[in-house]
Amino acid sequence: MDLTQNTEELRQSLLEEIYAGAASGLGAMLLDEEKIRQAGPEELADLARQHGIK
Repeated sequence: MDLTQNTEELRQSLLEEIYAGAASGLGAMLLDEEKIRQAGPEELADLARQHGIK
C-alpha cells in the first residue's frame, strides 16, 4: 500500500466515525467533517489520534 491509499483509507475511517457519532446524537462531530476532507497526511494522523482511531 502506498501513502496515498493509506491516507484515503484513514480519511474514510474518520468520516465514517463522525457520521456514526452524528447519527447517534452527537451532531457536533460533523464540525470536523470539512477538516477531515481538507487534511493532509499528518493532519489526518492527528485527527485520528484525537478520535481514538490510530
